Amino acid sequence: MDSIVPTFILESDGLFREGLRLILSRTRFRPQSCGVELEDLTTVPGDRPTLFIVGVGEKHDLVSKLKRIRDQYPSSFIMAIGDEGHRKYMATALDAGANAALYASVTPSALVSSLHAMMSGAVIVIDARLWPSNIQPNVEEPASLRTGNAPPPQAENDSLGVKQLSTLSAREIAILERIVRGDSNKHVARFFDIAETTVKAHVKAIFRKIGAVNRTQAAIWAVNHGVFESLNGVVPDISVLLQRDEDPRFEAKHRRSA
Repeated sequence: MDSIVPTFILESDGLFREGLRLILSRTRFRPQSCGVELEDLTTVPGDRPTLFIVGVGEKHDLVSKLKRIRDQYPSSFIMAIGDEGHRKYMATALDAGANAALYASVTPSALVSSLHAMMSGAVIVIDARLWPSNIQPNVEEPASLRTGNAPPPQAENDSLGVKQLSTLSAREIAILERIVRGDSNKHVARFFDIAETTVKAHVKAIFRKIGAVNRTQAAIWAVNHGVFESLNGVVPDISVLLQRDEDPRFEAKHRRSA
């Protein structure tokens, strides 16, 4: 069973704050304290990973608030959440050090899945509906995989996808599903009870066969080709953008954000 994560909500809308508290109350992210400002929170531990869910709006200094969290609680994880009218503030939150940015309309199951992925320490999570804005993955992607570009003709795209999928082994398809869910190599190894080096070998083979160079592209490829329709509660709402063990730039970016 996953350990409890000390969770704190900073949100000015009392009704929305209470809704978040109720959604998370039966999960490992059960909120310990809620408020509008950091001073409103109680018993925030400074010696272990802590989760802050921060509401994004126009009426507070978001950058200052995130910087204070980073300064006072350097081991913390921060999820920014706001409505679609605050898109530019969501981008600001990511630039200021948030580990995730989700729209408030995200489904409860996708919210919890996002928190699990983020707390693994391996990924930055971003709501897929933010992609058309100026928030883009920090990786170079082929035009056929880059969100926002016109896809190739559907028949040609489907034919290519079926051909690529047919080259994947059953194990590789199973590992690709875990990639879409946001699992790191370590978590995949633990899930299947295999060596992490074996997982890395499978991941490289998957990338080669589907024409991807990183986990982002692999996940987008799987979503675009409807490989895992059973993930409907997760995939349409969230997207894993950066993977620490596959992209060395993650550490540098994370240090700058912190």
